[in-house]
Amino acid sequence: MTGCQAAIESVASIAAEFQIDSLWPQIRACKEVAHDGGIVDVAILGRFKAGKSSLLNRVVSRSVLPVGVLPVTAVITRLSFGPANRTIVHRADLTSEEVPLEALAEFVTEQRNPGNVKQVTTVDVELACLEPYGRIRFVDTPGLGSIHAHNTKTSREWLPMVGAALVAICIDQPLSDQDVDLLRELEKHTPEIAILLTKVDLVSEDRRAEVIDFLRDQVDRYLGRQLRIFPFSSQRGYEGLRDALREYLLEHICARQAQALDEIAAHKVRSLVLGCRGYLRLAEQAALGAEHAKDQLARVLADEHGNLGTIRHEILLLLTDLKAQLRDAAANHLQVFRLDLLGRLLDQLEVEPTLNRGTLWEMTEAYQSWVGEALKRELEPISQEEGARLLRFLDETESTVLRVVRAFQDRLSLSIEQALHVKFKGAQFTVKPMPPRQPDVHVGRIFDVPVQLLSFLVPMWLFRPMIVRHFRGALPWQVKKNLYRLASQWSDRLSHSIDDMAQQAIRFIKAEIDTIERLVSGTESRLAGLRLALDRLGTIMPADTRGSGLAGKGPSEGTSQSQEDDTRG
Repeated sequence: MTGCQAAIESVASIAAEFQIDSLWPQIRACKEVAHDGGIVDVAILGRFKAGKSSLLNRVVSRSVLPVGVLPVTAVITRLSFGPANRTIVHRADLTSEEVPLEALAEFVTEQRNPGNVKQVTTVDVELACLEPYGRIRFVDTPGLGSIHAHNTKTSREWLPMVGAALVAICIDQPLSDQDVDLLRELEKHTPEIAILLTKVDLVSEDRRAEVIDFLRDQVDRYLGRQLRIFPFSSQRGYEGLRDALREYLLEHICARQAQALDEIAAHKVRSLVLGCRGYLRLAEQAALGAEHAKDQLARVLADEHGNLGTIRHEILLLLTDLKAQLRDAAANHLQVFRLDLLGRLLDQLEVEPTLNRGTLWEMTEAYQSWVGEALKRELEPISQEEGARLLRFLDETESTVLRVVRAFQDRLSLSIEQALHVKFKGAQFTVKPMPPRQPDVHVGRIFDVPVQLLSFLVPMWLFRPMIVRHFRGALPWQVKKNLYRLASQWSDRLSHSIDDMAQQAIRFIKAEIDTIERLVSGTESRLAGLRLALDRLGTIMPADTRGSGLAGKGPSEGTSQSQEDDTRG
């Protein structure tokens, strides 16, 4: 990936030279892609019930992924080669757990993990049978367009990570508007896209050929290019079709894995180069523009600086209301479990053997230890389930800040076009919500006096029943206190994440205003440096040609052309 790394460093040096601070998040993201360890993620995408999981089960020649009549997959599931079969569940609190392969459905299906209440981010399945595929990782994604909106959101959020894409389209519902939107979105992230025409066993060969011709025409019409189309069925008698797909995967992607990885990385770097070129052309146009136009834009930027406080206030006002709802929801959701939890602990206390022997001090120590372990054991699943429900507040926060930033960018873009007659999109803003760590459980003192000093003075044969009653009487407060503590911890940690997203948005808006101010405040003396930088970008990706290198191949042409037109104005 030396070519991509050199391109990223070149853009980074230009961004540093002209202080294009808005590009740094995108630069860092490209660097992560260029150093991802050489793994190509082949994602299976498409509408729900299009046969994605069945396809992957055929690829690995065993029923690994659950399938069903209803929408099944709810969590990103990645299949790759490993010397021994194993399954690793990754959660939002940054913890991981190895589970039996047979338990996979407990974590990745909508039926066993509704709404992803178990806070699973991804599940990695390593299989020895995938050795022929080397460093190719297959990714099963939740279906798009099901009644479970969070499934569609999960898949779309994962799109920037796509290495290569197989878009599953069922033969009885060929190419909906949603399929076209997905293909267009994928073109921004990967040059390697193919269509899987699934369930072809439902129609005759003649009908299959008609659908394939229809798909070719429609793809060319909407995307301006052709994609590979692989008819597929998991039924018997269609082994030849499955072999053709396997040959494509092994020979086109696996055998040329390094080359494919370079092409994918180059495709992602391409958008970075186009973004940098957009900023430089804005500066070039400003240097050449009339003084009154630059004055007009300077006033707009000054107004935006003045509006920054208003924007900050708007964001914080919206999020303050959201955090108030979060606090109420956390307390109300968790206290619902109080009576059931108390009942279970009282039943367990009755049969706890450590409370029937020893001195007062030993009994108290045993009780405190038991309460701590019991509460931790009982509260962890409650925390995971209810915490997952509370994570929706992070989704709402993300939508809020994205909406505010998008409104700012649209307003600024219109002002730039009116002043300089050049279209300008600016940098991409992607907020990164950080899920909180899992809260902990705390058990306080049971007695207000140091029982270790009085322990030997208390005749336990006489007072043991009374002490056990005291322990039982202390349980309701321990349960209530720890539920409130758990609610407070979730509320505080989610509020911290909400505040962090708000600050990300404000920093981005300020950086964008500052960047554009610096770029348009120059004089004609900057033209030579600007054009030299544009020439440097031209050596990475020619502005007006389609060729090899970072200019990419057919898969990205439609998108890059429209972006190029936008930057020219």
